[in-house]
Amino acid sequence: MKVAVVIPTYNPPISFYELIEMVGSFSFVDRLIVVDDGSKEKVNISNEKCILLRHGKNKGKGAALKTAFDYLKNEKCDKVVLLDSDLKVDKKSVEKFLKNVFLNGNKIVIGYPINVKKRGFGVVKAFAKFVVKFYTGRTVEYSLSGQRIIPFSAIDEIKYIPKRYGVEVSTLIDFLKKGYEMVEVPFDFTHDEKGKSVRDLLHKLHQLKDIFIVFITKWWRL
Repeated sequence: MKVAVVIPTYNPPISFYELIEMVGSFSFVDRLIVVDDGSKEKVNISNEKCILLRHGKNKGKGAALKTAFDYLKNEKCDKVVLLDSDLKVDKKSVEKFLKNVFLNGNKIVIGYPINVKKRGFGVVKAFAKFVVKFYTGRTVEYSLSGQRIIPFSAIDEIKYIPKRYGVEVSTLIDFLKKGYEMVEVPFDFTHDEKGKSVRDLLHKLHQLKDIFIVFITKWWRL
């Protein structure tokens, strides 16, 4: 089995480089694709498994994933793992999650955080959950999680990749509509959760807007 890990990033924290070293150290990871989405300071990585792709300017997470997927179409992988670049996780936990590539057949695997203190209002998460259920009839508790394992065959089933925050919801709908089974598994990680400051609320509004765009455009894209 050939496994590729994809990590899109924009102005990554120091912990990003620790994550790269951890993921690159696992023998069952064949390729590590990092997409630098126009970071102010260029990302530089020294790892023999890593392919570094760059955007000249910030285009959004969805655009970064599309760049990675387009590259991987020539790599003939069996499984693609998606990870956020701001994960704070220990080696044992990330290895446990990654080994789901061997445990869940052709299913879409979503990793959800455990022991995380609730912050913010939860409106965006609730709306994302509603949109997924509206289009698929499936209840997915963690439809916004960026920690995923995807059969390579599922990438060809993606109808459209939104450039920014709607990418997780949009692609999940595509996978479920095409009949892929999905499983949510615990993953002991944390990252910078947004709270209730003005800046954080603006971020959530951008997310809500992008997910709403997915909600109103999926109808004619399916």
